[in-house]
Amino acid sequence: MIERKNYYATNQQTRMKILKRFSMFDGVGLDLTQVKSYDDALWAAGIDYTAKKVPLYLKDGTEVQNHFGVTKSDDESQLLGVVGNQYHAVSNRDAFAVADDIVSAGYARYEVGGPSMGSRHTLNYAKSFLVLKGDDFQIADDTFNSFVVFNNSFDGSTGVQYQVICQRVVCMNGMVRYLGGKESQVKINIQHSKSANDRIRTAKKIIMKRQNDIEIIKREAEAFIGTDFTRAQFEKEIVPLILEKKRMVEVDKERERGHERVQQVVDELMQAYNADDVQNYASSAYRIILAISDYESHSKPLRDTGNSQIYMNRILKGMQLTTAIANYIAATRGVIVR
Repeated sequence: MIERKNYYATNQQTRMKILKRFSMFDGVGLDLTQVKSYDDALWAAGIDYTAKKVPLYLKDGTEVQNHFGVTKSDDESQLLGVVGNQYHAVSNRDAFAVADDIVSAGYARYEVGGPSMGSRHTLNYAKSFLVLKGDDFQIADDTFNSFVVFNNSFDGSTGVQYQVICQRVVCMNGMVRYLGGKESQVKINIQHSKSANDRIRTAKKIIMKRQNDIEIIKREAEAFIGTDFTRAQFEKEIVPLILEKKRMVEVDKERERGHERVQQVVDELMQAYNADDVQNYASSAYRIILAISDYESHSKPLRDTGNSQIYMNRILKGMQLTTAIANYIAATRGVIVR
């Protein structure tokens, strides 16, 4: 029987060797790197469950019409959400079944998975995830990990999602498609319904083509590597733009605490820009992309809610700061990906 192990604990020594950086998956999920079968992956991650639709009642015993509660299939005391008539739960086993196909075909292996994390390190069984690690690939002198991330939701919010993301090994920062934003990523959304399983089967064909997304990431990197962007331009254009995107200039400029926060962000941005691992890219736009993605992957939130999954969530949402900066550079410097 596969033992359930915390992902961060089993990888801590590796993380300490890499500039004390942390993976986007540290602190969330259970380690699946020794798992071989799909059944073992679901068990080891603690996600081999589905949801059950149950009636809702008011305090006086009146049944609520056209709305239902959703409970965890193996623990009906856990209410996962409230849904409507058309809701049809898709089990984690069915939602993530494409992972079995990908691993069996030798395209990837199991990495990490589990129920999602909420604030104060509480488990949120209404959402769950499973991650596969594919082959590494190179961009210039850098090695990148490739992953397929599967998400499933029982609260009626997002349904089933599949997404391709990458991670730069030397600094453990997340990478996603830049130009075009979230719409250009391999990301599939399937709402829970009676026809969901048919659409999941169709989605398998798209996930199998994830290599296309990696090739575009490579071409985008090459385009930014070939684009000049100096340190002075970084300080004059990019740093103020990030402060604006974080809404720090307008909100906090008159408060002492606000000034401290602004200075902290500026210091962290300059530290990322001056880091040893970006020096090979000299005065190129790609150096800025790497610096911002490193900052966005690892910067602490201004308000700590105790949710260790916040870093993974940033990357899954499309690295909004990095994408905004990449689009700004592309628009002002005429960067075109062919």
